[in-house]
Amino acid sequence: MHHLGVGFRHRSAPVLILIDAAEVTVTHRTTGEILSKHTINPDRAYWRNNQREPGRWPGSQQ
Repeated sequence: MHHLGVGFRHRSAPVLILIDAAEVTVTHRTTGEILSKHTINPDRAYWRNNQREPGRWPGSQQ
């Protein structure tokens, strides 16, 4: 099982998940807003949202 880091803010949002050979895109079902994009890596269980800056890491802008 793989986990997508979409964000706590969108925990109950209706979503549409589009899966390509190398990327997963999660969009809001009614508005069409892109909530997150993830690069597929079968060796990892958690796929980070590529649209966000990683928080609390060196060089992070947060």
